[in-house]
Amino acid sequence: MKEVNLTLDVNEKPPILKWIVLALQHVFAMFGATILVPILVNSAAGQTVLTIPVALVTSGIGTLIYILCTKGKSPVYLGSSFAFITPLALGAVKAGIAGAMTGTMVVGIIYVIVAIIITICGKRWINKILPPIVIGPMIMIIGLGLAPTAISEIGISADATFTDYKSIIVALFTFLVTAFVMLKGKGFLKIIPFLVGIASGYILSVILGMVDFTPVIEASFFSMPDFVVPFISYVPSFGALLTIAPIAIVTIAEHIGDHTALSTIIGKDLLKEPGLNRTLLGDGIATFAAGLLGGPANTTYGENTSVVGMTKVASVWVIGLAAIMAILLGFLGKFTALVSTIPNAVLGGVSLLLYGFIAVNGLKVLIENKTDFSKSRNIIIASSMLVLGLGGAVINIATVGVSGMSLAAFAGVVLNLILPKDDVEEKDSNEQKNLEEKKEDEDVDSNDINKEELVVLDHPLIEHKLSILRDKNTGTKEFRELVGEIGMFLCYEAMKDALLEDVTVETPLKKIKAKRLNEDKYAFLPILRAGTGMLDGLIKVIPNAKIGHIGMYRDEETLKPVRYFFKVPNDIKSREVLVLDPMLATGGSGCDAIEQLKKEGVEKIKFLCLIAAPEGVSKMQKEHPDVKIYCAALDEKLNEKGYIVPGLGDAGDRIFGTK
Repeated sequence: MKEVNLTLDVNEKPPILKWIVLALQHVFAMFGATILVPILVNSAAGQTVLTIPVALVTSGIGTLIYILCTKGKSPVYLGSSFAFITPLALGAVKAGIAGAMTGTMVVGIIYVIVAIIITICGKRWINKILPPIVIGPMIMIIGLGLAPTAISEIGISADATFTDYKSIIVALFTFLVTAFVMLKGKGFLKIIPFLVGIASGYILSVILGMVDFTPVIEASFFSMPDFVVPFISYVPSFGALLTIAPIAIVTIAEHIGDHTALSTIIGKDLLKEPGLNRTLLGDGIATFAAGLLGGPANTTYGENTSVVGMTKVASVWVIGLAAIMAILLGFLGKFTALVSTIPNAVLGGVSLLLYGFIAVNGLKVLIENKTDFSKSRNIIIASSMLVLGLGGAVINIATVGVSGMSLAAFAGVVLNLILPKDDVEEKDSNEQKNLEEKKEDEDVDSNDINKEELVVLDHPLIEHKLSILRDKNTGTKEFRELVGEIGMFLCYEAMKDALLEDVTVETPLKKIKAKRLNEDKYAFLPILRAGTGMLDGLIKVIPNAKIGHIGMYRDEETLKPVRYFFKVPNDIKSREVLVLDPMLATGGSGCDAIEQLKKEGVEKIKFLCLIAAPEGVSKMQKEHPDVKIYCAALDEKLNEKGYIVPGLGDAGDRIFGTK
């Protein structure tokens, strides 16, 4: 993963003023998309299905639920999902608000069920059920299926009785402003193109006399959102279940994609910690709660992920405050009334770009995963889904109808499972499966290691020095000195069990019995070249220890160590050896060095490093359980290139200034 220096950890609370400013940025980022969903659902359904205040409140409540479910370890904001615009509209037409909200709650339950299955069986099966050839066309159908709504809002559909040129001008202006901000916007502005487009189009609409402010004048400053609660507002209905529920297939894939993107930004694998089961559980309970109150299904917001990347602040405290602000906005009557006065032409101009953007994202999924359409199997799956999804197909089962997107989702999953693959595809699929199994088997976290045989220095000064060491702006001289200093602290810790000999010493006042270390019993073995950076610190502690060297480098393709030099004292087997290497990453070099020492007859070995990855610790403990590991910090994981995350970069290059 890309390494990013964040100014705050996920559970660190920033100073109050900065906290508020950062939270407001998240509110602005999510606001445009979140309020658009109820507006567009109502437009498509021809009736009021959702309200803006409830959408804002359930967005905030859902985000707080998600934070609790993920134990405050994932800085994700949940907002209204665009994937459910058409299904909710169709569901409301078929079975009223009762059908739409019941379907939304069932989607949340599906998320929870999938989370439970992942907890029990792992997540490998998801890729088999939801490959790119199914997800790509589904996303395209969501976008293209909404296209007629955008055209109707602009007022240029085939059934329009007359052309309102004011509407066309406003729609075109809104479209161009949104597109321009997407292309040329800088910083935070680039993250909120739809919000900027709506605001610009609205101002032009006011100038052209297209806005009626009566609802704003009549509205109260504070008002209770129109919550729609089952058994109070309606009796639950499953009449639209098969229209809405299958879209969970797409949004689960979207959920995984958004968390993967955020993981890349913050340098922490969120699908591993807190885990996909917990993130899906949070999303599921949040969506169920939204349906329970009459709001739209929730989803992870890419806009807020972008804010984290831009501000370099991944604090869940910031996300939590943004959620509280969203809830408060839902109770501001004047504000929500103002939003309700946005003309259809403005929404049409934004939607023209938005719906096409969704469809192109589906195409992007297919391109990025190199889907081969020279294969008949892929053509059959994609074409069948597109025709069923966009052709108006409906299958009525008793009083329940399956149509459009839902039918396409069912068809895609089933066809992918039953259609045979050719020999080459089968081979590629098996190889991919083996790679995934190998990666899953190799995945390790801090709970998988033997804590008794791992000593992690726990001291404020060590944390202080490590923070400077990790900083990419720290110069070579300071970096080199810090490596030596921390090496000295590690040596003190590693020598806690040292055996001392009785000696007699004469102080200025009298002779006394004292304890002294026999330094000739020790040897240091730095792994070249980075290990030599730790030597200065250890020699200050035990100046008379003998020093050996082992030269290794890591093959960048196989990530395995290659040994090219080995020179140790002749009496090495009679000494306790401290092996030195600043980074315990894959564990290959350390294990190989220890194995070589054991061949030389060395019985007592300790391994000292600045930073360790769980994968490297696990490997060393499996291969050499008798070797105790001492480190200044245990980091999160290795990335795909075998580098420790968050780490401190290449220790050798930084010690010797070679890069």
